[in-house]
Order: sequence, then C-alpha cells, then structure tokens
Amino acid sequence: MAVADEGSRHVAESGFVDRVRHLADAANPAFAAGSFLVPLAFLAASLALVSTELLFYTHVAAGAVWFGFALIFPAIIGPTLGGLDEEASAAVNRTLIPKAVFFLVGFSLTTVLSGTVLLTPDLGLGYGFGGTWSGLALGLGWGLFAFGLAVPHRLQLSAYYETLSPDPDASRLESIEKKNLVVGLFEAAVMLVLIVLMTGFRLG
Repeated sequence: MAVADEGSRHVAESGFVDRVRHLADAANPAFAAGSFLVPLAFLAASLALVSTELLFYTHVAAGAVWFGFALIFPAIIGPTLGGLDEEASAAVNRTLIPKAVFFLVGFSLTTVLSGTVLLTPDLGLGYGFGGTWSGLALGLGWGLFAFGLAVPHRLQLSAYYETLSPDPDASRLESIEKKNLVVGLFEAAVMLVLIVLMTGFRLG
C-alpha cells in the first residue's frame, strides 16, 4: 500500500467535519451545496404547494439519477479509469469522486425523503398506501440509502484517498474498482425490486 504524504494522511485521519470540508473544497463548494439544495428544493416546493404530482415526479427523477449512477459508476466509469495510465486515472479520481459523493448523497436523500412522504398517509401528500408492502418499500429505500453511505461511498473515498498519496497503489485501486462493480450490481438489483413495488402501487 502506498504511503500517504502529510496532506493526504491529515485528511484521512481528520474528523468527520474536516473531511467533509475537504471534500467540499475538492468538489467545489458551490457544486457540493447545489447537489443537496437543488433536489431538496423540489421536495420543499412539493410540500409548500401541497402537490402530490410534483412530489411524485421529484421522487421519480431523483430515483432515476440515483439508479443510473449506481450502474454507470461501477460498470462504465470505473473500468474506463482502469484503462487509463496510473497518473491520468489518479487525476480523474481526485476530481470526480468528491463531486460524485455529494451528488449521489443529495439525490439519494431526496429520493428516500420524497418516498417517505408519498407512502405516509398521515403526512397528507401520500398515495394513501399503507401496510406491509409500503412499509417494506420504505425499509428497502432507507436501507439502501444507509448501505450507500456505509459501503460504496466509503469504497469511492478509499480510492480517492489512495490517489492523494505520492505513489498510488495500482493493485489496491483495481481491487476497489472490482468491489465497486459488485456493490453497484447489488444496489441495482435492490432498486429494481423497489421499482417493481412502486409500479405496483402506482398502477393499483
């Protein structure tokens, strides 16, 4: 494993808030903020306007972005980076991963929050569904969100911190890419189950 320089070691060993600040700076603070504020603004507008239709399309659009990235990142972007030389791959990772993390967390959070409102009749904007199946859908959605924070994002950040070292370990980066592919396929499978459940709710 490559030995990190002082800067990368400091980032990797710093506290949560410091790491988030570092990632926001690396991603561009405006981009990092927008990745949360833009999708959540549509959720807020849905609630303010009491519009189930806007809420539904916000949920679908945010979910489509989440689903798409769950497939594209490990299946296309990862292997493409693996085909580049080490210096070019590391440079792209240092630029791409901070942006991807903020972008995906913002859209996945919007997806599960909007889905929760849609499937919670007491909140007043839902479809009125309740019971076991809607509870299962919500549980899967929030479980997938937590899984995303705990596994794929951590893998991506591991690759990011590795690229900050003066001599990135190519074998470790390749191992992370392979794990990302497996994780992405798992996420996609769970998302397909959620789509089937939600389509059933929508069609009655």
